[in-house]
Amino acid sequence: MKNNYEFTPIEFREKILQDLEIRISDSIILVCAILIASIGLNMNSNAVVIGAMLISPVMTPILALGYGLSVLDSFVVRKSAKLLLLEVAVSIIVSSLYFMISPISYPSSEIISRTSPTIWDVIIAFAGGVAGIIGARKKQANNIVPGVAIATALMPPLCTIGYSISVLKWEYFLGSSYLFVINSAFIIIATVIGIRVMKFPVHYKVSTNKNRINLFLLVISILIMIPSIISASSLVQDSVRKYTINNFLKNEFKDYVILDQNYKNSQNKLVLTVSGKKINASKMNNLKESLSSYGLKKVTLEVIQIPELGNLKGEELSKYLDQYIQNKLDENTDKNIESKKEKNDSSKQINE
Repeated sequence: MKNNYEFTPIEFREKILQDLEIRISDSIILVCAILIASIGLNMNSNAVVIGAMLISPVMTPILALGYGLSVLDSFVVRKSAKLLLLEVAVSIIVSSLYFMISPISYPSSEIISRTSPTIWDVIIAFAGGVAGIIGARKKQANNIVPGVAIATALMPPLCTIGYSISVLKWEYFLGSSYLFVINSAFIIIATVIGIRVMKFPVHYKVSTNKNRINLFLLVISILIMIPSIISASSLVQDSVRKYTINNFLKNEFKDYVILDQNYKNSQNKLVLTVSGKKINASKMNNLKESLSSYGLKKVTLEVIQIPELGNLKGEELSKYLDQYIQNKLDENTDKNIESKKEKNDSSKQINE
């Protein structure tokens, strides 16, 4: 009865080998997925990026690699590793070429979100790998593997690598590469564990020591997790600090209009632009001393005061608002100019 719903170990191996065959149709699908994902990242469209992940075939060799390592099948391991490396290379090359010719060079939020992986990405990849191998063994069509492809996001990090190469942003390159390594490695590890739990027989042609492979996977998983834990810790600290700053402003500046707030991480300084009654020296000292009660003991406070807007005359208010808006426009212009300059410098280096 079981065979009516799930592949037997022999059938599953045959299915894996069939999926690892390099076909022209699969190559075209891969290129299409790369272009769709690159455009989605470029245009900051989450829906388009999800569409690219649904049609991407990158998931197949990763699951196959985990299967091969679990049953000690060196033939499957070699074949899946070659296909994975080929798909990764094609993805990076095609996405790099796209971003080189794209007129939009600034990093969208979709791109930036793929450059700072955390421990949660490890958990998602591992859970996705477990679900993926269970879904892959079922004979009936199901939405498990496509769902895993969306959750683990294998294609967007590869396209982000292509973007970072095109604009020579090496911090983005390292972050997106690390995210792809996390996703791939923990899908493989979860697949190995899943196959072992399913009690697939070890391949008869191989006599490799299983304990040695287990130790290798354990060491690799620990080494990969360490940076993600550090990144997650930093993210949690930023979230806590943001919450405490908002709480501080809500309680201590409730009688003021906060026109602008800027936390300078490098200087550990909170800069506020407020409108309201003048803050005298005594009250400023009290505000600075109250920072410690909000868990912001090491944060320095700088307050830029402007006259209360209600007391300004029509011309003065109009002049102030015009100046404030112009300052914001100048900030955005400077950012755009800097982004264009980086793009031009990158293009010159590439041409050279």
